[in-house]
Amino acid sequence: MPSFLTPLLVVLVPLVGISSLHLFLPVVAPLMMEAAGVDATAFGWVAGASGLGSIWLYMSNHGLTPSLGPLRTLQVGTLIAVLGGALTMTASFPIMLAGAMLIGFGYSTSTPSGSQILAERTPKQHWSTIFSVRQAGVPLGGVVAGGFGGWLIGELGWRPAFLLIGFACLALSLPLLLAPLSYNTSRPLKQFRIATLLAPSNLRRPFRALRLAPGLVRLAVACMGFAIVQSAFFSFFVIYLHAGLGYGLALSGALFAVLQGASVIGRIAFGMVADRVGSPRPVLMVLAVCSSASALMLAGLGPGLDPLLLAGAALIAGGSVATWNGLYLAEVAALAPAESVSEATAGTTFFVFLTYTATPPVFAVLIDRLGYESAFIAAAFGAALSGVVLLLGRSSKPATDSKGA
Repeated sequence: MPSFLTPLLVVLVPLVGISSLHLFLPVVAPLMMEAAGVDATAFGWVAGASGLGSIWLYMSNHGLTPSLGPLRTLQVGTLIAVLGGALTMTASFPIMLAGAMLIGFGYSTSTPSGSQILAERTPKQHWSTIFSVRQAGVPLGGVVAGGFGGWLIGELGWRPAFLLIGFACLALSLPLLLAPLSYNTSRPLKQFRIATLLAPSNLRRPFRALRLAPGLVRLAVACMGFAIVQSAFFSFFVIYLHAGLGYGLALSGALFAVLQGASVIGRIAFGMVADRVGSPRPVLMVLAVCSSASALMLAGLGPGLDPLLLAGAALIAGGSVATWNGLYLAEVAALAPAESVSEATAGTTFFVFLTYTATPPVFAVLIDRLGYESAFIAAAFGAALSGVVLLLGRSSKPATDSKGA
């Protein structure tokens, strides 16, 4: 067995579980909002609350992962996310918001902790592939949420389905208990203080992290554009098909699973291409163009289309709008000093999740005023912005290699 396969499985399998819980929210959103007595577009605020929980984690990670260690942080994050899922099942809108925030906090522990484990134990020349395979666990969790979760909703109802997805999340976290203890103690652990998680100075941490290496600012700005289009698809894809275009919830959930499945394949394939090319940057530029086109394609859909045509659209979209994440994390790991990978990852990802937090509520208002199509057209501009930022970075520093801005 290759030496890097064990750490990959340790971070990948639990990520599938916690992602299935996180991505079950948009699948069950129409029924959740109905049970709470609010309009379906109000889910934008639930998605925003989940992003806010992630922002909290990325601001305070310096007091969590370095204190608990990456393995313990991932274990605690799983438990917090499952608790958030239990709160979300109450159908009380304010409690749903609190539950979504806990899900976002727990889910996001996977990024800095997982990146630290992989960066310390995998060959650097394969980082784009390894990080992309690891990030493929997110859409793979989406396949579970949309396919298996959607089927459970039809058979048992949304609350029992939510409960079973939570149990699956716990079961898939088992590798975190079986992993070598050395994964958690490769660096001296700091004393844990709960006050660190709530310190006002945390607001400055992400901005300081961007100064850890040249190029992190430009990369963070570019990935905010990618986050706009991905957030639009993940938050509103099912609601748009079901409430906006009139397709059945079972079909909409299945198409969400198709979109996520295409993303699994795309993340791995584009990671391998980036390693072959020698840099994630040109691949990210191509994905920016494809993501923008996919958003415009979705805006052009209408009611009554053949399911096979819709599946084709989901395949194209999934292969573009949600395949950039592993490439971005590999680039952060390459840019940052080895001892600061976790901090740099948390700091830059803060801005990605800040975008994830703001996009759903803003798009919910946009949908109410102008319709669903306007939101996806706006998302296309976000993806185009990423391409422009990356292109300008390349043209301004032509001699820079994969460690450049």
